[in-house]
Amino acid sequence: MRSVITTLITALMFSPLVNAHPGHDHSHWSSYAIHAGWIGSLALAVVIGLTVVRRRMTNGKDKK
Repeated sequence: MRSVITTLITALMFSPLVNAHPGHDHSHWSSYAIHAGWIGSLALAVVIGLTVVRRRMTNGKDKK
């Protein structure tokens, strides 16, 4: 569980680095990498969140 939390925190720390800023250029060569990083960190956060919820639900059923 600790590694999941560490991974989630790390992914969320890097997501502000790829946020759009005023005047950003979609035709710049780094635009695709920046957008991929933003979408990737968002997808990773969703997957980790769903994994944590699923584990908690599974652990709750085992205790009853």
